[in-house]
This record gives sequence, structure tokens and C-alpha cells, in this order.
Amino acid sequence: MQSTKFITAMFLATLAFAGARARCQANITESQNPAIYVDSEKGSDAALNAMTTMSANAALAKINSVGTSVAPLQTIQSAINLATLKNQLNVGAKIIVNPGVYRESLNIGASQTAAPLTIEAATTGTTYISGSDAISGGWSAQSGGVYSHAWTYNFGTCPTPSGWPSMSTLARRTEMVFVNGNSLTQVLSSSSLSPGKFYVNESSNQLLIKPPVNTNMSTASVEVATRSQILSISGRSNVVVRGMVIEHARSCVNQNAAVISNSSGVLVDNVQAVWNNWGGLEISNSNNITVQNSVGSHNGGVGFHGYQDTNSLWENNKTDYNNWRGAEGGLLDWGMGGFKSMLMHTATVLNHHSYGNQAQGLWFDTDNKNITINGVYLSNNELADLQLEASEGPITVENSHLCNSRAGVELLNAAKVTFKSNTFYNNGTSGQQYDAQIFLGGRSGGHVIRDWQSGAYYNIYTNDTVMTGNVVVDSNSGQHVFGTYLSSGAFYDFKSTLNAGSNRWYDPHTTSAFELVNGSKVSFSGWKSAMGTDYSSSWGAPSSSPAGACAIAAQ
Repeated sequence: MQSTKFITAMFLATLAFAGARARCQANITESQNPAIYVDSEKGSDAALNAMTTMSANAALAKINSVGTSVAPLQTIQSAINLATLKNQLNVGAKIIVNPGVYRESLNIGASQTAAPLTIEAATTGTTYISGSDAISGGWSAQSGGVYSHAWTYNFGTCPTPSGWPSMSTLARRTEMVFVNGNSLTQVLSSSSLSPGKFYVNESSNQLLIKPPVNTNMSTASVEVATRSQILSISGRSNVVVRGMVIEHARSCVNQNAAVISNSSGVLVDNVQAVWNNWGGLEISNSNNITVQNSVGSHNGGVGFHGYQDTNSLWENNKTDYNNWRGAEGGLLDWGMGGFKSMLMHTATVLNHHSYGNQAQGLWFDTDNKNITINGVYLSNNELADLQLEASEGPITVENSHLCNSRAGVELLNAAKVTFKSNTFYNNGTSGQQYDAQIFLGGRSGGHVIRDWQSGAYYNIYTNDTVMTGNVVVDSNSGQHVFGTYLSSGAFYDFKSTLNAGSNRWYDPHTTSAFELVNGSKVSFSGWKSAMGTDYSSSWGAPSSSPAGACAIAAQ
């Protein structure tokens, strides 16, 4: 960073910065030539560092001859620094990163130009931005198949975020260890070690691991997480990140490995944010955002997190098997899961896949409006497949499959929600609270929220719900096609404004599959009578298998 500031200072006398102008990501120009190349094995940053000793004119003449395909730079941050200089000349820059593991933290700071910047893996999925460092040698064999190594980091425990519930020590640790690419499970005492687990003893400055059976520690690759955030983009316009793998960040609770903030015109394409201690990818306080063909999976907390964004598109993404760290600490229901968004205005989620998360699959929480969810597959999540909470809407959910979880959808003070042509199947366990294909809950007196753009306050009830053309089917005994814990007064706000029709409802074990106020279970006829709508719907096994539809959608 020091060399970048030095060169920038020399250029300031000769540059005229173009006024910043935000552009939609669809208009980003990616044909910048010549590209800046990076290679962790063959590259060198010496030529860029030498520019700090040159005059401004000499450095300017040199700028296109540094980081070439035949003489690449070694670190991505150096390439970013060089690209920033080009951007300040109002020249677009493209960085091509060759395959390899790049153990660095990247920072792309604010810019006064809208000149585009692309960071792209030469081959998708083979460029790793890693928060871990390799441990080579130094292992001592202990009794019982345990190995020890010196440990000097002493990260301690993370603080509990303000407003969060208390959580265990294990949920607030950040250490991660990978042996031959496989994650080990952390324990809090040496006596708890078993194959595939590790323990950090900060008192004796030791890392103890018991590797999986048949691991040869003399040849094994061992990596330990040391960096907390490995990609930060802030205050930029027209940025593309493509083909990278972002992994092994030791982020604290409610922190993310990659954060894009206060930016406009951002495209994230074919990026994998995986195996990070808490969050994978966060995009916040930004507009005109596209995240496509990307993965946020196997993260300790949340896969993707959107916060206070406008005009965002999330298409063809996956967020699977997240919240392992939270689950280890007994925390399932707060800020974790596959994809959690808050304060989103005008957002579209298309063809999203969220499976096996130890929390919710997809969650829109507080002040969300103009939301479209189309063609998503949410399944086998520990809590709700979809949770819509404290949001003024409108929200449309259509052509989607919500299957095999504790609840299909939870409506918690969410107004103006439309469900159209969806399949809800096999959600719920044994009649516990919040269990149903469609579950209605929330605050009886409404939930007051503030629109962050207009400043207006709203008291949100779950009203003006539309349900049409849906297939809602129980599979196991004890499930409910509809459920609620609301009192009669709060339930009235929902039923008096519900518009339902052309739905297909069914439970193979009971005809009384609708659970209404005070635990009252009624038949389909009782449901229609109680709700005063849904008369064009029907009861019975659907013509095509919802289980099969869920399985097809999972592919």
C-alpha cells in the first residue's frame, strides 16, 4: 500500500479525475487491454515496486509494461494497486489471476472515477484467495494418535454482537484447521479429541489435532485460518469479480469473508465463498448489484448476506450447508443460514438453491419491499425454507419448491405477499411450534419498522396475502398444511384480507391438516369456512408427485 500512495501522489499533479457516475453492472465494459496478469508461483512485484523511485512521467510511461502475461505480478493486491492507478487515469483495468493459492487480504478502496475494474480468475474455480496459512513440518506425535504444533496466534473468543442472544464459547471461536483440504471440527479440551478434531490450547501455545484415520502427517497438507477478512470492496463503481474461490477467513460472529459496500454497478460472477468461519459474501449499502452463478456454502454462519441494497439481482446461485459454527454453539435462529437479507429495496432472487443449512434457507428480515423470488429450490433446512419477516412488501414468491424442512414458509408480520404456482412438501416434524408447510406467526400487535429510504414508519401485520395455484402437501403424520400460533385478533388481520384460490391441499394421514387459532384443527371445508376464501381450491393427492418435483428441482 505504501508504494501505491507514493505513485498516486506523483500522479496527482498531472491527472484530471473524471466525475464519478454510477452505472448499472450490465453496462460494465470488460474488454480492457492490456490486462494485468498475476501468478503466485512465477510472478514478481519488483517492477511495480521500482516505479516508486521514478518520476511521474517515467512511471506513467511504464504503467502498461508492468504485470504482463510474460512477466506477471506475484500478488493480487499489487495488481489492484496498479489497476487503481489506471482507473485514476480514467482507464478501465482488467486483472487476470492465474491458478494458485493467494494467501493475502485484498482491499479495493474508494475511487473518484467510474472507470471499470475487473478481477478475474484465468480459469474459473482454480484461483483461491485464502485466509489460511500452511503449516509445514514441526509436528510432534503424542499418545493416542494426537499431533501437536506450536501455536502463537491466540485469537481468543469473539464478542457477542450487540442485540444478539448469548452464545457458547465454541460459537465465538474463529480457529479453523484443514488437513488435506478437509475441515476438522474444533473442541474445547484435549480430552474431547477424536479423529477429525482439533483443540487450541492458548495457555500452552499448542495446536493439538487428531487427524482422520490413515492420515500420514509427514506428507499431509495442513492449513490454519489466520486472516479474518480477505476481500473488501468499498466506494467503487463498475467492479467485476469473477471465477474466484474465497475461503478460510476466520471471521468473527456476524462478520464476512468478502464484503462489498457503498458501491454501485457490481457484478459477482462464478465466485465461491466457502469454508469461512462465519459469513461468506456480504453486499451492503450498494445499488445496481448482480450476483450470479455463485456459491456461498459450508460457511460457519451465513452463505450470502444482503443489507440495505437497492436494485439487486441474485441469479443461479447456491447457498448450501451453512451455519456449522453456529450449530456447534447451539445457535440456529438469529442471523445465519443460507441467504439472509435485510432492508432490501427492489431485489430479485432467481433460480436459487439453498439446501441443508442448519438454520433458514432464505430469509428476508425487516423493511424489504419490491421483492421477487422465482424458481428457487429450498430444501432440507433445519428451520424454515423461507422466512419473510417484518416487511412491508410487496413480495412475490412463484414457481418455487420448498421441501423437507421444519417449515416451508414462515410469515412473521409480512404484508402484501403473493404465493403463485409453488410446491410446499414434507415440511414439519412432529407438530412443534413453527411447523407447517405454510406457517403464520409474528407479533400480535404488529411489528413497527422504519423505511430506511423514506424515513416513514409502518406497523406491519401479515395482511393482503395472495395464494393461488400452489400445491401444498404433507407427507408424514403430524405435519400441517397450514399452522399458526396467533390469537384470534391477530389472526383476523390475516384471514380478513386473504385472497386464495386454485390451490391443491392434501395430507395422506388426516383430513384435519389445517391448524388454526388455539390449536384448533380443521378440515379443508373448515378452512374455507374460517377463511372466507379459497373456494376454487381442492383437496386430494396431486396428479404428479410433489416428492418427485422436489427431487427434480434439486438437480
